[in-house]
Amino acid sequence: RTDPTWQAFPVRVEFSDSRNEYLGSGEITVLANRQPLLSVRCDAPWILLKLKPGAYTVDGRVPGSPAKPRSASFHTPAHGQMRLVLQFPDA
Repeated sequence: RTDPTWQAFPVRVEFSDSRNEYLGSGEITVLANRQPLLSVRCDAPWILLKLKPGAYTVDGRVPGSPAKPRSASFHTPAHGQMRLVLQFPDA
């Protein structure tokens, strides 16, 4: 998390519970123009994405949890890194 190369990724998706504590793993599907672009699962509470500038939607799930899926729309920043938190209060 403190590795400076992380800043090369313009989007960081994080998974948290109702107390804003990180969840142990997450799974996302990124959509562009309502079409699936990629699906990723990671055994960490965040996923870094290198996406071209544009508008996207992310659908997130917590594998093995009864938590309802969450979605969010975002635009990739032209500079720096954005933090997108998907909160699962029922996880």
